[in-house]
Amino acid sequence: MSKSLFWNDILSKGAILGGVMLASHIFEQAAVIYGKSMGWLTVMGFESIFSAVVFVWMLYRFTKHYSEMVMATQGEIKSFTYGNGLSYAVLVAILAGIIVGVGGYIFHNLIAGHQAYVQGMIEAMKSAIASAQMPSATMKTYNQVLAQYAAQPAPTIFSTLASSAWNYMFWGTISGLIIAAKTKHEPQLFNHSNNNEAE
Repeated sequence: MSKSLFWNDILSKGAILGGVMLASHIFEQAAVIYGKSMGWLTVMGFESIFSAVVFVWMLYRFTKHYSEMVMATQGEIKSFTYGNGLSYAVLVAILAGIIVGVGGYIFHNLIAGHQAYVQGMIEAMKSAIASAQMPSATMKTYNQVLAQYAAQPAPTIFSTLASSAWNYMFWGTISGLIIAAKTKHEPQLFNHSNNNEAE
């Protein structure tokens, strides 16, 4: 399969995966900003697990579909190596991470606002700490940590992109190591059916 088709498939599938993961990311941020409670943090936690499962499943389906396209263009000897599958999965994941980084930055900094996110996180954590009925000394320590968190500046577009791309590359590689093993296709150098007929 030509390089142009390879990159076209990377771009299209990466855009789809990035769009789904961006929707999940925005939901998680909105849960913090507008929920401001431990209950919403719990919902966000379950949603994160669900989005991780969707991420791996979509990456597997895309890699499998690409492997089938590659083998369909080949002759009698069909091959899709472990390296082909791993590189495809990692590149799709990186592109998805870039899309999430750009979209997440726009929502976090330009639409909702960094301070609104920080305030929502602080209120949710305070609600969780209060419900845990911790000793006053522990409460004081947590309050100091929250005060330091509130003083953190808004992330830049470059740090957001780098963090998102790195995160998705890491998990894309971990998932890809397994996905590549599932989608690889070793070439059949001998036609067993013909050998059986000859016997």
